[in-house]
Amino acid sequence: MTNDNSRRPDNTRGRKRDSGRTEAILKAALELLLDVGFDRFRIKDVADKAGSGTGAIYRRWPTKEALMSEAIRNMPVATAPVTDDPIADLRAIVEPKCIDSAQKPDLVPGLISAMRSNAEIEQAVKEGYSLEHMRSSIARIIGEDHPHLDLLTDLTPAIALLRSSFTPELIDPEAMTNEIMSLIQSLAKTQTD
Repeated sequence: MTNDNSRRPDNTRGRKRDSGRTEAILKAALELLLDVGFDRFRIKDVADKAGSGTGAIYRRWPTKEALMSEAIRNMPVATAPVTDDPIADLRAIVEPKCIDSAQKPDLVPGLISAMRSNAEIEQAVKEGYSLEHMRSSIARIIGEDHPHLDLLTDLTPAIALLRSSFTPELIDPEAMTNEIMSLIQSLAKTQTD
């Protein structure tokens, strides 16, 4: 578990801290961030979900933003599936992103807003954000030496973000997944032609 400068020291006055409770709070905070986003994130909801009191949370983290930051730092690192079907492996990454974008169109804009208003959240996101799993999956289809590999890596989640931000009512996650997959596969074909 990450311990940064925003976290209160474990040796503060009062009852001894239960590390299991700390983990439960961080897990609940992360689940809520991914479910309701940054704009609707409330300490009371974290406490209810973790089976804790708000006081236990504020004894560990002085602010809501400090808790959010540590929850972000404790997010699991995304990994790419690797089977004998690279197209299915990439689809397994892209499709959930498209579904999430359609179901939670405010999640990423809320994150961007939180990053702009709080340096601690911005730092936590920058430390943990990586598209390497997506890049490696796309590379298995178009080749590691493809001149547009990095651009495609950035564009893949950006397409879902753009559509969810500006036309959420028109998003069809399956169609969007198919369009993204077709784009990547067409570039693979032009590379071999």
